[in-house]
Amino acid sequence: MEIVLYVVASLVMIILLLALIAPTRVSYTERISINAPLHQIYDDIRLQEHLMRWSAWPKETNSTCAVEGTDGQVGTRIAFFTKGKRVGHQEIVGFQENTEISLTLVGPGPPHRPSLTFEMKTLDEKQTEVLANFIKELPRPFNIIWKFAGLSKWTRKMHKLDLKGLKAFAEPPHIDSSGTEVGYPPTGLNPYQHTEFEDASRTAVK
Repeated sequence: MEIVLYVVASLVMIILLLALIAPTRVSYTERISINAPLHQIYDDIRLQEHLMRWSAWPKETNSTCAVEGTDGQVGTRIAFFTKGKRVGHQEIVGFQENTEISLTLVGPGPPHRPSLTFEMKTLDEKQTEVLANFIKELPRPFNIIWKFAGLSKWTRKMHKLDLKGLKAFAEPPHIDSSGTEVGYPPTGLNPYQHTEFEDASRTAVK
């Protein structure tokens, strides 16, 4: 019994030590140059029906998604489903017209609310630079999981794929995340659309 207590106490001490060492805040910026006008890029991020077309999340996580609320407004959400079960959502929490759009993700797991802000800058008449600024804070001891499970690398890889997907979607011939040419404005059904989802509050894109 004393040995068991010693082992448990040792594990607790190790966890506490790791929690003190591991960072509680992760932040980084990824950027890309896109051959499309700023106002188009702004709408491709603001309109969640468009964002679902180029986001890497559904394909990489084997999930489906659906828009909740009036598209393109603060409070609009993309709900995520795994095997038909809702597992979380991404929500627009603020924007400045043709300048930036802020999103947050709410999902399962330890308490956290990561922030992703897209900034847009005109480089010339046809080129737009897009910056994806990511910030995530986790309370101890949950920061241990984030640090030692490789989640930082996985998340950063996802955001790099997001920007590549946005570029492919915004530039001719306008390819979605499934590799399908969809044109612009996009036509056809999003292969990652959660078609069984119905929301009475959802209204047409404005």
